[in-house]
Amino acid sequence: MEFTTVELMVIIAAGGGIGWIAGLFGVGGGFMLVPVMNILLGIPVEYAVGASACQVLGPATTALLARRIRWNSLHFPLTLAGGLFLGVTAGTLTFKMLETLGTTKLLGTEVEPAQIIVLSVYLLVMLQVGFFSIWETKRSKTGHPVSVGWMSNWDVPPLVRFREFEGERMSLPIVCWFGAGIGFISGLLGMSGGLILIPGLVYLLGMRVEKAVVPTLVIVWIISFQATVVHSWNGFVDLKLVSALLIGGTLGAQLGARTGQQWGGTKLRERFGWLLLASAALIAFKLVRIFNGF
Repeated sequence: MEFTTVELMVIIAAGGGIGWIAGLFGVGGGFMLVPVMNILLGIPVEYAVGASACQVLGPATTALLARRIRWNSLHFPLTLAGGLFLGVTAGTLTFKMLETLGTTKLLGTEVEPAQIIVLSVYLLVMLQVGFFSIWETKRSKTGHPVSVGWMSNWDVPPLVRFREFEGERMSLPIVCWFGAGIGFISGLLGMSGGLILIPGLVYLLGMRVEKAVVPTLVIVWIISFQATVVHSWNGFVDLKLVSALLIGGTLGAQLGARTGQQWGGTKLRERFGWLLLASAALIAFKLVRIFNGF
């Protein structure tokens, strides 16, 4: 793709805004990149997905190096690596298949299946996580926290022990399928998976929040690396676009982290939920415009 100087400055500014959100809420901003680039900046969805996957690798690597991860902390993430790879590959191939379809007629309107599917999945994910964040916050305020570990008692053999679960035996197939699901969504949408990874680890598998930080960083890096390789192989990564996003995102993340330190954890989770619902509304508006021929 070719970009003018003005377009690159706008992309840097957009990357800065997304980086600010990432630093503020402590999650990767990949979940915002594709909707912003495709809906607001008009970048084709295939390049938006590829750039999002590649852009997340930069901050993920920096965060991983800063943590100085020990080898004994890699057992659980590396166990997921096979499922993650299969999921990322399947998600990317699904996206590529949709992209090769070009345009098709749906509900009387010529549409791009890749764009419709990606935006629709983003809409569903953001609605679910957004409503859950707000509901979980309100439950915590009333002294009735949400129960965790909904899938931790699914004793599908073989069972293994991970230090992150404090000695509890976990079903290896469930853990691997969990990784495959996260990887598929990440490969299809071009996001790091952090948006759904932490809620999944805590509420589905029963990992304590403080224990989920390091595995999340490692898993996000693995997903980002795999997705970058696969999307680059398929020609969906534009280096100029990625570079502009990295410049803006690095600066924005630092400002966002400072702002986040001034807000409490409960307030952050609630505002994060409202941000997701606002983003879902933007995507819904775009889908309506597409089917109305605009």
